[in-house]
Amino acid sequence: MSNKRLKIFAIFCTLFAGVCIIRLAYIQLNPHSAWQSQLEKIRTGKSTELNPLRGKILATNEACFTLGIDYRFARLADRRFWQVQSLKCSSEAEREKIKAKFQQDYSTLNEIIALCAEFKKCTPEQITEQINKQINDHIWELRLYLAGKRKFPNQEFEQAVSDANERLLAASEIDIPEMHQSMPLFKLENEDEVLAAQLKFIDIDGVEVQPGSERIYPYKDSASLVIGWVKPWNSTDQQNSDEDDKYSPGDMTGFCGIEYVCEPYLKGRQGKIVYSIDNEVVNRTERVPGGNVKLTIDIDLQKKTEDLLKNPNLNPVFGKAIGIVIIDVNSTDILTMASIPNFDLNTARQDYSKLLKSENQPLLNRVLNTYPPGSSAKPFILTAGLSDKKITPGEVISCPAASAPTGWPNCMIFRTQNGSHDQLWEYEGGNNARNALRGSCNIYFSRLASRVEPETLQHWLYKFGFGQPALEIKDPAIIDSFRDRPVRKFPQPNGIISSSIPKAGNTEFENLPPLDPEERKFFGIGQGNFRATPLQVANAFAAIARGGIFKYSRIIATQPADAGYNLNLSQQTLGTIYDGMHAVINEAHGTASAQFAGSGFEAKGIKVYGKTGSTEKPYHAWFAGFAKDSSGKEVVFVVLIEGGQHGGSDAGPLARDIVSLCIESGYLK
Repeated sequence: MSNKRLKIFAIFCTLFAGVCIIRLAYIQLNPHSAWQSQLEKIRTGKSTELNPLRGKILATNEACFTLGIDYRFARLADRRFWQVQSLKCSSEAEREKIKAKFQQDYSTLNEIIALCAEFKKCTPEQITEQINKQINDHIWELRLYLAGKRKFPNQEFEQAVSDANERLLAASEIDIPEMHQSMPLFKLENEDEVLAAQLKFIDIDGVEVQPGSERIYPYKDSASLVIGWVKPWNSTDQQNSDEDDKYSPGDMTGFCGIEYVCEPYLKGRQGKIVYSIDNEVVNRTERVPGGNVKLTIDIDLQKKTEDLLKNPNLNPVFGKAIGIVIIDVNSTDILTMASIPNFDLNTARQDYSKLLKSENQPLLNRVLNTYPPGSSAKPFILTAGLSDKKITPGEVISCPAASAPTGWPNCMIFRTQNGSHDQLWEYEGGNNARNALRGSCNIYFSRLASRVEPETLQHWLYKFGFGQPALEIKDPAIIDSFRDRPVRKFPQPNGIISSSIPKAGNTEFENLPPLDPEERKFFGIGQGNFRATPLQVANAFAAIARGGIFKYSRIIATQPADAGYNLNLSQQTLGTIYDGMHAVINEAHGTASAQFAGSGFEAKGIKVYGKTGSTEKPYHAWFAGFAKDSSGKEVVFVVLIEGGQHGGSDAGPLARDIVSLCIESGYLK
């Protein structure tokens, strides 16, 4: 009996031991077991994030060092911090406890300020001001923003909560990552400063020399609105859902321009090094550098164009806001996109508030802003009329020396000289199509537009690229970097080719509001509710230059050129438009003939075709056209002058000089 019990006991012990061995093997070999998780925590000492290397545009990255202060100390220099503490206290005794609680940290802050003042050879008051401006203001603005968005997502915080103290209390409840890290106070300019800072602050709690990288814009203010700039990422910025694209405090993110539009492609991906408690590397994830974005912009031509606009001896409208775009017709490359006034990208972040408040609006890209196109639209109105057989090239629309009927626009020549185009062209075929372009006759084009059915007129304008975005990113690699998320777009209005403003985001012709028949006469002279960007106008003129092939222009050099579509314009229509635009430049009474006289372009084998434009209420001046040489090279150029009075006298000289710059740069021979 005892032997039997021993056998049973032995079998039980064997089974129990087997279960224990199997369990031990499971927790040892299964990487997801609780034991392995705990073991990993024991093995892991610390980790280091490897910030991604941002890709280049017309911008580069350089290593830099800053002196950083822990926000735990920096906050004590901020009156808002003490104001919140006071608001939370109900008695003087509680306030005294608060002072005692922070007394040691406050003493450390004063020591930091004194040492920083010695280091920078300035006063302690200046260092305190820098701490508040560089660190505290940034953090409080962010906390106030988040408090408002979380509590009142559909209302401005100041409107929802009028009491400033209540807003501060609400913001004080918001915790952000920047409050738990060292924040940069000032940049260390060279290796000697880095070494001196390390020695001076080696024993000071809460101060450290921080390595990092700095975005440098070597061309300073050139193409500033095209390139854009970066700013420090914070938790209010939209964050990608992909784990590889996560941001950390200290990362930079694009704020505007290409830096913003191509952010996921430029950013790259973070890396990470995990160390054991013995400081040995146990895991390493390599960072992936961001992609470089190659622009079609010819930075030398861009800079020469901007220098021309900034020269009071060469620019007849010096001081006015101007937008200029130059496009290579054959490649569709945007060679220049100049918007004046501009700004230095290296200081844009620090100067942002001042730039935002400036009356000159340097942050507005004039090339992607909408204006009434004025008489620059007349070649497209003529295209619609000729193609729809509402007129023939030789048919005359009389422009007498008399006021137009009530509600119709008057001709400029009558208003300014009390004359008429009938008189000018009496012995040159009358006020026909080519002469109406040559003299920019409002009578001709308002009457012609009123003959074309409203929807037909809209459709022609739409086919020329009006009423829809003029610039989009279609580079496959950049699009893939968004990983099925919405691709970012350039901030640009679609313009208006209807009698009312279309719904935001609508780009389909079928969904456009209608054009009131009574407004056609104003569309005929590029006014009324008609709105277009200089880039849209340039794309439309490029279609004329290509013989009726419309293509969208590109600004990313690696993006395939647009295949385009054929507008099916007859040779007679194209010939009439070419003839009229050539006469604008080269024949007597052409609206830009005086400005191009003596240019010598024809003698050099370069033909220039142009169209002046001017608008009223608001006043703007335009010049749009193209130039081609005998080898087949062609460029389109558009000049827009805000507040300009006359397309010929104001914009014409700049257009002439732009053609010269294109010759100098080799785009025309």
